[in-house]
Amino acid sequence: MGLELSLVALGLAFLAGLVTTLSPCVLPLLPMIASAAAGRHKLGLVALAAGLATAFTVVGVSLAAGGQWLGLEERLLRQTAGALMLLIGLTLLVPAMQRRMTTALAGVGNVGHAGAARIQGDHPTAQFGIGLLMGVAWSPCVGPTLGAAIGLAASGGGTTEATVIMATFSLAAVIPLTMAGLASRAAFARRQGDLQRLGQIGQRIMAWSLLLVGTLVLSGLDKQLEAMLLDFAPDWLLNLTTRF
Repeated sequence: MGLELSLVALGLAFLAGLVTTLSPCVLPLLPMIASAAAGRHKLGLVALAAGLATAFTVVGVSLAAGGQWLGLEERLLRQTAGALMLLIGLTLLVPAMQRRMTTALAGVGNVGHAGAARIQGDHPTAQFGIGLLMGVAWSPCVGPTLGAAIGLAASGGGTTEATVIMATFSLAAVIPLTMAGLASRAAFARRQGDLQRLGQIGQRIMAWSLLLVGTLVLSGLDKQLEAMLLDFAPDWLLNLTTRF
């Protein structure tokens, strides 16, 4: 993974994860879901968060690295990832496009909700399973941000890079869920408006960033920028960003 793309991709993946669970269709549900999991078992919240993060990571890595597993050439994969980033960037800026994506993914979300409702039990494994299915259930309304992370992962050029990017996205996505579980419902409700506004700001920043990165990838200018930065980057930063 290139220097500038690795840093930008990880930053955008983290932002996308935060925006995912700060979206209006997910945020109001967090206190109820988190407190229910925490009340079932002392490790219930951790298991729920782990299940959700695992679902996002597995789905993202599978889709992002699918082209490589099929033997598609790197240039085609990069062009596809760049086009996906442009599409997702526009989707995040245009409400009508978001609504169409939500409608298109509604069937997948219904399957996730139905599966989560059938799981019973207080053991952490049950909460882990619910977390897995919640990742599926939330796919209609988090589709744009999940798609953004997948596009970033696909542009990295390898399964390891895709895994790191999707894991970053997933960990950021469960931060608001964990906060909701640790805070009381009343305290979280008081901050819900602020969190929602923060999510909207983050969504706009991410949308314009995706449009920029997607344009750089499609034009090939990202490689030129990478070559320029390599001449000025300190050794410790090069070691850090090329470790994967």
